[in-house]
Amino acid sequence: MAKSKNHTTYNQSRKWHRNGIKKPRSQKYESLKEADPKFQRNMHFAKKHGEKGLKKMQANNARAMSARAEVIKALLKPKEVKPKTPKGGSRKLNRLAYIAHPKHGNGA
Repeated sequence: MAKSKNHTTYNQSRKWHRNGIKKPRSQKYESLKEADPKFQRNMHFAKKHGEKGLKKMQANNARAMSARAEVIKALLKPKEVKPKTPKGGSRKLNRLAYIAHPKHGNGA
């Protein structure tokens, strides 16, 4: 008698989840082997002749960092703290003053 069943996925899911189903690890920098050759040549020349641009970029970064440091210093300066005084009197005192007033009170 021939076998009737050739394949089943019974128990496979449990086996897969035993060690956890993990995402495939991605590399930080993908290989450029199969990249467009025009792009590769351009990148090569950009790396080779990019000194002027690099110096200009570094100068801009230094300027931006100094400006940022000044702003942070200005923000961190201690400011004078004025004591807060309540604008309106307390409600209890207002009520007592109302009661003690000769026109509004109990007439005592």
